[in-house]
Amino acid sequence: MTIVLRSDDMRRRNRLRIIQIVRRGGTVSRGEIAQSASLSPATVSTISSELITEGVLVPRSAEIGMNAGRGRPSTGLSVNPQFCHAVLIILKIGAVNIAIVDYAGTVIARQNFHLDMANVTKKEFRNTLTTEIGKAWDASGLAAGKLGHISIGVQGTTDIAGLRLLRSPMTPLTDIPVAFWLEEAFGVPVRLANDCDLIARALNWRDPERYSDNFAAILLAHGVGMGLFLRGQIINGTQSSGTEFGHMLHQTDGALCRCGSNGCIEADAGDYAITRRYRGQPVHATPQSHVEPIEIARIAEAARSGDVLAAEAFASAGRALGSGLAGIFALVDPFRVAFVGHGAAAFDLMEPALRDVLENSNASAASSMPIDLFVDEMPLVFDGCGIGALSEIDATQADRVWENTRD
Repeated sequence: MTIVLRSDDMRRRNRLRIIQIVRRGGTVSRGEIAQSASLSPATVSTISSELITEGVLVPRSAEIGMNAGRGRPSTGLSVNPQFCHAVLIILKIGAVNIAIVDYAGTVIARQNFHLDMANVTKKEFRNTLTTEIGKAWDASGLAAGKLGHISIGVQGTTDIAGLRLLRSPMTPLTDIPVAFWLEEAFGVPVRLANDCDLIARALNWRDPERYSDNFAAILLAHGVGMGLFLRGQIINGTQSSGTEFGHMLHQTDGALCRCGSNGCIEADAGDYAITRRYRGQPVHATPQSHVEPIEIARIAEAARSGDVLAAEAFASAGRALGSGLAGIFALVDPFRVAFVGHGAAAFDLMEPALRDVLENSNASAASSMPIDLFVDEMPLVFDGCGIGALSEIDATQADRVWENTRD
């Protein structure tokens, strides 16, 4: 099918492409932009001049590229850090982390505070969130007009538009219109995203060669979640952020999951599941509300010291994870996997059972797939949150077709 683009649509696309190339490259010459974007030098010159006038980009004199040589330095382009700013919010069990970043992604302010979302009303949650964001912004000394976007990373499921927190292990509250609250309070676009999606987005941004078209980031913590990239795009549900890897069925009438169902992957692979099995508790015992990472580290140490019960707790987790991956690989073929979170520090104890399940499944070719480990998930969640916010601002600015040169 042939798609015909109007000149305005083409200009918007080219503007966004140029901003994206400069953002990823740091400081990039116009020639490098033209080559990377497959655009003519004249087009790059015209659009980059527009973006400089708008304040989106700034020229910088520097040695650009490998062949700069001697003589007068080339003039490169960078994003203008002062063009606008974004507020990043990470909601997790018991705590809220707020950061303000400039347009180049540099953190200029941070604020953390405790919030017991397990025992808060929607009204209290709204008031606390708006008040603390306001305090953080006021303390930064930035003008109100410099705020361009608010991005929120959450433990939980959002609607597909990223406007509502549908459900979360942080709180019994459901269908929380967080974006609407904050858009009304601060007058800028607000989007929510699942923390696992943000982890996958951050990996793709940090290392686009390793984490390019097809890969998954699986969070191993109190819960088990997945951020999934297929054909270069984050995969979500038809109505919600998905993908609920931890709540895929592993075993009929299996262990009790914190979601209330039986037999979920998480009910064998989450922190509370490993702790429950190690303590010899019934598999249908109520999941522990919170497990400190140090407790999992102690069980892992016991397993490495020969404790059979501890070793079986991790092997059970590995079998559950392998079962879930085998099912996905049967649908879409094997891909690279990164395990993220403090649970990844004990992955060596889960890996043999996981690979054994894959070896004996229809996805046996995946038994030798590459697996990467990232023990600390928070830098990835934060990076993904920032990338999302700045990308939204980029897209909004790209939509501003330069009035004086519109075709």
